Amino acid sequence: MDVSLEICGPGEAEARQVMAWRNDPATLAASFHPEPKRWPDFLAEFRGGYFGQPDLPPLFVLAEGGRAGLVRFRPAAHPAGLRGRCVDVSIMLAPERRGRGLAAPALRAALAFAAGQGVDSVLAEIRPGNAASLRAFAAAGFADHGEAEHLVADTGERCRVRRLTAELTPGFWRRGGVFVIAEAGSNWRMGTPARDRAMGRALIDAAAEAGADAVKFQTYRPETVYVANAGRSDYLSDAGITEDISAIFADLAMPYELVGELAEHAARRGIAFMSTAFSPEDFAAVDPHVAVHKIASYEISHPHLIALAARSGKPTIISTGAAAEADIAWAVGAYRAAGGRDLCLLQCTARYPAPMEALNLAAIPWLQRRFGAAAGLSDHSREPLAGPVAAAALGARVIEKHYTLDNRLPGPDHAFAVTAEELAAMVRAVRQAEAARGTGVKEVLPAERELAAYARRGLQATRDVAAGEILREGVNFAVLRPGRQPLGAHPRDLARYEGRPAARAVPLGRGLSPDDLAE
Repeated sequence: MDVSLEICGPGEAEARQVMAWRNDPATLAASFHPEPKRWPDFLAEFRGGYFGQPDLPPLFVLAEGGRAGLVRFRPAAHPAGLRGRCVDVSIMLAPERRGRGLAAPALRAALAFAAGQGVDSVLAEIRPGNAASLRAFAAAGFADHGEAEHLVADTGERCRVRRLTAELTPGFWRRGGVFVIAEAGSNWRMGTPARDRAMGRALIDAAAEAGADAVKFQTYRPETVYVANAGRSDYLSDAGITEDISAIFADLAMPYELVGELAEHAARRGIAFMSTAFSPEDFAAVDPHVAVHKIASYEISHPHLIALAARSGKPTIISTGAAAEADIAWAVGAYRAAGGRDLCLLQCTARYPAPMEALNLAAIPWLQRRFGAAAGLSDHSREPLAGPVAAAALGARVIEKHYTLDNRLPGPDHAFAVTAEELAAMVRAVRQAEAARGTGVKEVLPAERELAAYARRGLQATRDVAAGEILREGVNFAVLRPGRQPLGAHPRDLARYEGRPAARAVPLGRGLSPDDLAE
């Protein structure tokens, strides 16, 4: 059956339609609030509670030439604690449209809408006896997390529910904090095998001490990267490196046996080991030693590497430097067609160093919304903090940064890399930025609750009020901050209290409540 969605507005006609569906006996029986809604109280509830997320308004379900139901989203916590934006979804069908197979396609359409708004997970909580809803959510692709206890916040009721989720972005990248990759690149190369090994180990030590989650190298052979007569690179020539690019790659090619040695040292230091492969042969050398694969920006069109990463079953990161939307779409499609699942796309500017104005960090949430993948940043700027901190605030799940032990060392990547000390400062700043980002929902936070009760204004008694005394603003109550006295009614309800007799005595300072009003 063809089903589509229409944004529901906050008008009175829409509210009356929703209230009529909401008050149907079958809907009430399945609800956490089984009492019928009453007008005009419902109009205020509808306008104040259904539109709290501007990018996720309620949606009418359209089928068979008319409105057949409503889908509603609300902020929620993920039952497994995954990071990212999670929302609760509920669906309500018109009584005459039930039993026609509308719920599952409507939910699938709602998931597509939510994915386009940057939602990572959609949660449904259903009373265990609601078999029809459970079947509809399962048919829409939701996974069942079993039963749990649900607290109805405004009533205090505790009841059993079945929890189901639909994951819109890969769960692997949403466990724990931002995944920080210290990119060693080719900075291990010191000129002799002994010095190369020593520098490789020293770089791993520095990354581990900085608090990075992973250290990454690069594994390639010149003959499988560039054509034999590729010539010189202008950006390297500008940096004083004038050799042919093939000669540079030959000099910086990591011996395959060194990959395993460095992986073992990383394991001893408690940091994940990664190395970017540039050919199927490189991939075979790297794969036994890594839990996560990385595909470099210029390999985004390499079908064999993408297929190998997908078939490995391991999470994969693809950088998108110098790539257009069509390039990324092709790579994502190829990865998923080969069976890949846990994908993270990195916004990357293919410039070394990249100027700050070219970082385009706003592309990070766009990558997530556009491709339904986790997203992050590969930062080639020399600035150690600005890009990574802003990326974390934008929701990046992976941040990669080149680092070195000394910017004066010879080689193509030392000059624009951050130092080990700057890398440690960057990791600390990323952790702070991630903690400061919050949930994206404006609410009274635990850190604010004391002052919310102490300093927000309410209707407070300005002297002792006797039972039966007429309440009058400026005479026996006022709009004041309560301090340590009980907070009174919201000042928006002032007209409800003005001129009414007190039902009981109210001591000085105490806030007025509905129980203080005589009938």
